[in-house]
This record gives sequence, structure tokens and C-alpha cells, in this order.
Amino acid sequence: MIFSALYDSWKNGELLLIDGGYCRWHLKKDGQLTIYEIIATRKGAGKEMLEVLKLTGGASSVFAKCPSELLANDWYEKRGFVCEGEEQLSGGTKVKLWRLHLD
Repeated sequence: MIFSALYDSWKNGELLLIDGGYCRWHLKKDGQLTIYEIIATRKGAGKEMLEVLKLTGGASSVFAKCPSELLANDWYEKRGFVCEGEEQLSGGTKVKLWRLHLD
């Protein structure tokens, strides 16, 4: 399944690969760029990918969901994202809803 998702993102030009990480994302017609997955394996890779995403034409905000118990929530906050709330997924996992306005 993950290979199919990666392939589809690549076909749509919505897969970012760098040394030390990757990000799957989607730009909606309303200007919201949604991060589906962002994985960094070296210090600074996440910030580097975020800087590339912020330059995506037509994007007015970057949106992401992150499981509430993960330390990655601190990363979003440090990068200027605002927590818009929390929701519970069907499997019971609570996720924080993060948004970075680009306007």
C-alpha cells in the first residue's frame, strides 16, 4: 500500500525527496497544502523540506495532523504552526491539527 501511495504522489509531483528524508503532500484547490507524511532521518531535514513546501506556488497554508503523544508536535510549534485543535481518529488515536499560514 505504501508503495502505491508513494508512486501516486510521485506521479502527481507531490513527493519531496531529499538526503535524509521525504515528504508526501497534496495542494488543494483552496490553497491548503496538506502534509500526508514527513519523515526525517537527519537533523535539519524536516526544516529543509518545510522550506521547500512553503515555496510551492498557490499554497496559502500548510496543514498537518500529528498523533498527540509524539514529540514531533514540538517541531510544528517551533516552526510557527498553530494548533487548531485535536480530533480522535476512528481507531482511537488522538491527533493534533496544525496549520502554518503563508499569507
